[in-house]
Amino acid sequence: MIEPGLESQLRALADGRRQALDRVTTAARENDAAALLLIGSLGRGGGDAFSDLDLIVVPGPSSPAIDPIALFGDVILASLDVPRNAPAGGAYHGLCLAVADAVLWLDLYTWPAETAALPADATAVFDHINLPHSDLAFIPLITKHAVPGAPAHPDNDATRLLRIAVAAKYLARGDLARIIDKLPAAQGCDLDAVPMLLHELLDGVDDPDLAHAVSATAALIDLAEATAA
Repeated sequence: MIEPGLESQLRALADGRRQALDRVTTAARENDAAALLLIGSLGRGGGDAFSDLDLIVVPGPSSPAIDPIALFGDVILASLDVPRNAPAGGAYHGLCLAVADAVLWLDLYTWPAETAALPADATAVFDHINLPHSDLAFIPLITKHAVPGAPAHPDNDATRLLRIAVAAKYLARGDLARIIDKLPAAQGCDLDAVPMLLHELLDGVDDPDLAHAVSATAALIDLAEATAA
């Protein structure tokens, strides 16, 4: 049985994510976007308090670009311009938001209407142009439309923070195999040893500009450990 204090923290994390989705939805409508699609575990109709927020914006003919940095006042780390993550002619923004004293990672894709489709594992928040439905799930679909040879995530502190946060998500779910897949340093660990490993990796991020992101990620690890227990 989940303790009342922990249940409240998890509810606050999920509420923060819902508020972030509401803000993106409002901004997309105000900027005349043609469609907004929810992908990832939430788009598949699943997810939990630790699920990331993954969205595709399809611009309309007169849509100005949505500036995710201006949209959120609680961005504590922005990992922008990862061309391999974006469809050709589009863009990708990876944002780390401060939510409920922890972190929420928001993956925001801009996908041109000419090639956009509703992935098989996605849900339309709204769709004004009746996008074609693809038989492909999001990952194979975006891979099909990616720019060949585009650069991937750089090996830097921002990327390391993302991997630690993803591993914390799978810690909460008790999924050691996924932790090892996302974080090879966990090879040989049992689940009980993962929180200490994540904190040790976090201690290696010493960029003072990332201090808020580091402390919020530490809180996420602690919350994941308590949930797993």
